[in-house]
Parts: sequence; structure tokens; C-alpha cells
Amino acid sequence: MFHGWKVVAVCMLVFGLANGITAYSYGVLVFPMGSEFGAGRGEMMLGLTVSSFISILLAPLLGSVIDKGQARLLFSGAALLLGLELLLISFAGSVWVFVAVFALTTPLVSTMLGPVGTNTVVARWFARQRARALGILAMGTSIGGLLVPLLLQTLIDNLGWREACRWMALLVPVLLVPCVMLVIRNRPEDMGLHTDGDAVAPEKTAAQDASTPMPQVFRDISFWRISLAVGVLMAAFTAALSNLVPFALGHGVAGAQAAALMSALAAAGLGGKILFSVFATRIDLKLALLTALLLVALPLASLTVWHAYASMVAAAVCLGLASGAFLPAWSALVARIYGPAVFGRVMGRMQSVTIPMVMVGTPATGYLFDLTGSYDTAFLMFTVAAAVAMAALLPLRVPELPR
Repeated sequence: MFHGWKVVAVCMLVFGLANGITAYSYGVLVFPMGSEFGAGRGEMMLGLTVSSFISILLAPLLGSVIDKGQARLLFSGAALLLGLELLLISFAGSVWVFVAVFALTTPLVSTMLGPVGTNTVVARWFARQRARALGILAMGTSIGGLLVPLLLQTLIDNLGWREACRWMALLVPVLLVPCVMLVIRNRPEDMGLHTDGDAVAPEKTAAQDASTPMPQVFRDISFWRISLAVGVLMAAFTAALSNLVPFALGHGVAGAQAAALMSALAAAGLGGKILFSVFATRIDLKLALLTALLLVALPLASLTVWHAYASMVAAAVCLGLASGAFLPAWSALVARIYGPAVFGRVMGRMQSVTIPMVMVGTPATGYLFDLTGSYDTAFLMFTVAAAVAMAALLPLRVPELPR
């Protein structure tokens, strides 16, 4: 087996476990910690808010570090830091200690072990099969999102949240560090191999050359076209993820049925990533992003008119499919246009554009609901934003993949 696929498997594990803890499991800790500390939901959510602000500042710098550093050491260090984060949280005596620990450590962990770090490494190992490899890697987010919160909740139910965090603090480095040290290498040349496992080295291009200078992306219209599309997708998906259950409950859907919408969304997200991986070599990457935008716009618009439960399930499935397609398509598109040599730096700078859109979109949804008593205005806002992003993305020129 080509070693690159082992790299994909380990990066998938890294991405899934780290994202499952820092993103999907945050809400699992909110209730027991908030109850013990007597803190409201607003206070508990400060960790995410401050963490996002710090991520905006650090993402460009960390992208440069990932491009130039040793992936094994960076991943291992981040895994140890994630274990330390969980350990420190387990000893927190107030909500403010929790917020400080989470906000100061998560940006580094989620960048190194998240889409910037793992996609950068995988992109270096593949050329023709890059889109497929990135699609398989992206499955880690869905699998981690399904399994990690269940594991953490089981530990909390049986041991309490403090002991649960300590066990997770032990599990993370014990599971990740050996796998990373054994398998991860910066690029195939480090092992005398070539991209895609080819017997002959491909002709070197500027995009593959490690000495490639960083392009002036903030002056590049392609950078802004992709950033707008991805930012709108991330903002709409995050807002939907946070508000779909309250929307359903507000229209008379029972609690269990409303919660099932999240399962449908997660399952569709995993299905979308599997489909992308299977057909990756035949997928037009720009078309994949355009389709994802359409799959966000149509269901949100439909929910302003149709409120039957079947309509909500269909919307959740569409949103899940969109989330499953856009992450690998985004990564593959950036690698295709800018090349793997500067991938981490470009992704880091792109995150400094997309994260603020998420930070604005989610609270704006809540504010508009409080103002109008309905989600219609917010959903239409995201529909219009998706339409604008589609119009901006259409002229994007994507270079052909070398044969």
C-alpha cells in the first residue's frame, strides 16, 4: 500500500478526535459545568467566542509554521497540548478558568490538528488522487462528531465531568502521538517516494517546489471568491446547526423528533463526504462548491414557507450533504490553484476571512429571531448571501490537473 494512504488514515484519526473534542463536545460540557459553577449559557459560550477571535489572529502565522515545520513534531505537540487542555479543565474552579484554558489552547490545537494542518500534509502526498484523499480525510470530522461526544457523555454519566476530562486527557496523547510519530512524514520525498505512489517522479512545477514564494493572496480575486463561498457555507451551516432544533420545537415538533434532525444532518454529512471521495477524480471542484451553496440556499428558503416535519428532514439532509461536500472541495480547490508548497499559508489566511463571517452569522441569527419572533429573516439572509457567493464564484478559473 502506498504510504500516503496511511498518512490519510492517521490524519483522519487526528482530525476526527481533535474536532470531536474541541467543537462537537463543547456543548456536552456546557450543562454539567454550568450547573456546578452557576454560570449561564452566555458565560459558558465565551470560550468559543474568545477562541474564535484568537484563531483569526493566529491562523495566518500557524499556516506558515505548518508549511515550513515538521508535521510529526507539530502534530505530536498539539496532541499533548490538547491532553493538557483537558487536564487543566478538569481542575477548573470557575467558569473563567475554563474559558481562559479553552480560549488560549484551542486555536493552536484546532489549527494544527484541524483542516489547516491535516489537509496540508495530505495535499503534499497526492496530485491526481488529491481530491479523493482529502474527501476521505474529511470523513474524520463526521465520524469524530458522531462518536466522541457519545464517549464523553458516557464518561460524564458514569464518572462526572471532571473525571471524564481526565480520562480523555490520557486517551488523546496515548492514541495520537504513537500513530503520528510512526506514520506522518512531511512529503513522499522524505521516504524516497513520489506523489500518488508513482514509480517516476512527476515533473516539478512551481506549485510543488518547496521554495515557492507566498503569493499575494489578499490581492488575488480568486482568493476572495473562494473565501466568500466558504465563509457563507460555514456561517450558514453553523447557524443552522445551532438553530434547527429550536426552529423545529417552535413549530410544534416533539423533542425526540427535533433531536433526530441533528442525526439526519450528521449522517448526510458523512454520506456527502463518502460520495465526494468515490467520485473525486471526476468532480468539478468549482461545481462542487456551487452545488453546496445551492444545497444551503434552497432548504433555508423552503423553511420560510413549509413547516412540516418532512420539510425539516429534507432540509437537514440537504444541509448535511452540503457540509460533506464543501470541506474536501475547498481544500482540493486551494491546493489546485496555489499548490501544496504554500497550502498551509493560504488556508491560514483564508481562515482569517471565513471565521469572522461565522462569528457574525450565528449571533445575527439569534438577534433577528429575538427581533422578529421568527427565523424567516435570518434564513432569507443566508439564502441571499449564498446567491451572492454563487455569483461571485462563477467566474473563478480553475487550472486543469496535470496528467
